[in-house]
Amino acid sequence: MAGTVAIVGGGASGALAAIHLARQGNPPKLVVIEPRAELGLGIAYATRSPGHLLNVRAGNMSAFPDAPDHFLDWLRREHDPAADAGVFAPRMVYGRYLHSLVARSGAVHCRQAAVGVRVEGDAASVVLADGETVRAGCVVLALGHFPPVDLPRIGADALSAGLYHRDPWGDFPLPSDRDSPVVLVGTGLTSVDMLLRLRERGHRGPVTMVSRHGLLSRGHAPCAPCALPVVPEGTTPTARAYLAVFRDAVRDGLPWRAAVDSLRGTSNPLWAHLPAGEKARFRRYLFHYWSVARHRMAPSIAEQVERERRSGLLVIRRGHVRDLAMSGAVGRLTIVTSRGTESLAASCVINCTGPVTDYRRVESPLLRMLALAGLAVPGDMGTTLATDAHGALAGASGACSQMLYAMGPMRAGTLFETTAIPEIRQQARDLAVYLAGMGS
Repeated sequence: MAGTVAIVGGGASGALAAIHLARQGNPPKLVVIEPRAELGLGIAYATRSPGHLLNVRAGNMSAFPDAPDHFLDWLRREHDPAADAGVFAPRMVYGRYLHSLVARSGAVHCRQAAVGVRVEGDAASVVLADGETVRAGCVVLALGHFPPVDLPRIGADALSAGLYHRDPWGDFPLPSDRDSPVVLVGTGLTSVDMLLRLRERGHRGPVTMVSRHGLLSRGHAPCAPCALPVVPEGTTPTARAYLAVFRDAVRDGLPWRAAVDSLRGTSNPLWAHLPAGEKARFRRYLFHYWSVARHRMAPSIAEQVERERRSGLLVIRRGHVRDLAMSGAVGRLTIVTSRGTESLAASCVINCTGPVTDYRRVESPLLRMLALAGLAVPGDMGTTLATDAHGALAGASGACSQMLYAMGPMRAGTLFETTAIPEIRQQARDLAVYLAGMGS
């Protein structure tokens, strides 16, 4: 293989790419381009909150598909000798695990931001923020998630008062009044993380979560695994048919968690079989239900959230945001519900709507350069990037690159499941083997 591979992004996706590329025979020189000080952490695992737990059991979090106990063995050795495969470890601990592995990969850490990529003959160049370039035979884009799209009609007064925070993972102060009301826009796992963060920092006041569907992520619970996928290969490729088969299995007594988990290994092929119109139908009518069932909370976190709800300190509302403005010294978030408009008082409003997936709306010079050069195009329904089965970027000409590849969340334009470690580690291994084969 040899040569040089530049990996743009040093979070979990980029770290796993480096780890698996380093395991190949005659491995290439690896350069990971990441402005942050530590590799392997990204957004999810850079948290300093011990209460932020993995939402996948330790037994399924190995960095290596062929060594399923690798993380569990490390966890017992480095953190908790009594840990078992069913434990939900702290995310910050998992970050240490990935960091330790990428540190041994031999990858060079280039602490710069990448602002562009150029293809020049049989090589590519990654343009850095300081004007320098990294020349490589292959570039792997592993930029992870981008901050949410701004909420509509945020008043200048609310912005100047520091009331609104677009990036939930940004460094911003929480309310000085510990009893003041806070609004989290979104009801997914990011909102749950923010709730935990507020409580850890001593906030005692009421918290309202608002989303269009008002659906809160569910919690994990023990259930016997299903032997076969509940939606078998050959099912008519429509959203309605997939739903009907799934419902039949649950009606016949299969626990819904087992039904969801049974599709972990087949959801991408099932998604690929759907025509474009059916994908759009699934996204519009079913995706939010799937998301809260599929992306579940660790049991202890689910119990804490339920206690908050029972106490009345956490309220879940269904509606969408119309605007945010100041009313005297208090923020007012106006939401539209089925009963009309309502005004919610807030000392702090945090945008937890989830990462933007339409890259045309992302303020990224690198993505802009790729698009303008015709090196990348949007994927299904305008989502992230179009890629082939190996993650190679599809260009404006329709041809797929032999030098530019994407990993992890950046492949959501083609794949249904591409944001969790079990899927990303497999992508990393498969890409490393593929690239090694190309260079042999």
